[in-house]
Amino acid sequence: MKNFSSKGIRFSGDSIKSCVAFIDLVDSTKNTITMEGLEYIRMYYSTFINSVSNLVKSNNGKIIKNIGDCLLFYLPKTSDPNNEEAFKEAIECCFRILENRYSVNQELSKQHLPPFSYRISMDYGILDLALVGDYSQIDLFGSTLNLCSKINTSLSVPNHLIIGENFYNILQSFSSIKDNYNFKNNGEYKISEFTKYPTYSIKRKNNTSFNSTNVNNKNQVNSFLLNSSQEIIYNQNEKDLFYNNNNNENKRVIIVDDERDILFTYRTFLKDFNYDITCFDDPSHALNNIREIPNNDNLLIILDIRMKNLNGLQLYQQIKSIDPAIKIIFITALDILDELLSVVPGISKEQIMRKPVDKKEFINTVNKLLI
Repeated sequence: MKNFSSKGIRFSGDSIKSCVAFIDLVDSTKNTITMEGLEYIRMYYSTFINSVSNLVKSNNGKIIKNIGDCLLFYLPKTSDPNNEEAFKEAIECCFRILENRYSVNQELSKQHLPPFSYRISMDYGILDLALVGDYSQIDLFGSTLNLCSKINTSLSVPNHLIIGENFYNILQSFSSIKDNYNFKNNGEYKISEFTKYPTYSIKRKNNTSFNSTNVNNKNQVNSFLLNSSQEIIYNQNEKDLFYNNNNNENKRVIIVDDERDILFTYRTFLKDFNYDITCFDDPSHALNNIREIPNNDNLLIILDIRMKNLNGLQLYQQIKSIDPAIKIIFITALDILDELLSVVPGISKEQIMRKPVDKKEFINTVNKLLI
């Protein structure tokens, strides 16, 4: 038996208020018990730990504990309760972990390993700090952590984000978060006979649940959702995203929107139609790509109107100077149908769609224009 030194852990007496999260790998024991060879078990757990850890770090989070099939992390920037962007980043960090699951599972499938399914819980409150090991590493303790862990075990729904009431109350104080995310009561955790702690599920308003194929991660190429026939090209210096479906279809769709979640959503709508799909979050780079296309027959370009640097109408004018016959769909959150019809020659009502886009309408319009 090891003789643990009294210097193994030291409570600092300090505490912070911050957002904390648990992510648990569902059914890991059942999945690994049938694996033949330690190398497969190591690959299984290391893939989980590395893929999640990299996403946490890229979203300014810090991993505190690794328990093999469970990771604990916190988001230091949320220590400022008025830092709205920090709370958005905390939420998106967990969404990106859920989205990344699909591409990770594709890689696991190639190695004949079972797919990942996650339980993720988040909460907000006081975290007691302690120093461990040689006192150079931080550990967290306290009731906030305990509640977050209990929520994860008893109330979390696989591949959804569940939050505690304390975190929910903080998020409700930010108008833009209320405008962009849906919250739904997820039941109560029974702390004692007379005390219950409410929990909530949270989803983006412009996206579906993550039980299906969802992904978006701007910092890791290997974490992006791709079909097996696709490759991704990522230029971090130019900060744009470009992914291309390398099939033999002649019908090409280019989607331009400076929000990557929306790019993913539109691409997912079209995933069953075998179009050659290219997505850009930078309109200037999209324009450069369009200029290089040798044949604009069977080309459809889907443009968001409100984009930085080069808006959809400006991009439209540039595209039409390349080839007036290129087919266009405009997508906008603004109620400007009549204005667009008057200033954009040759455009029809069906080529202008309002956000949030109806999936059936989107698919039908794209298919009709590419007939």
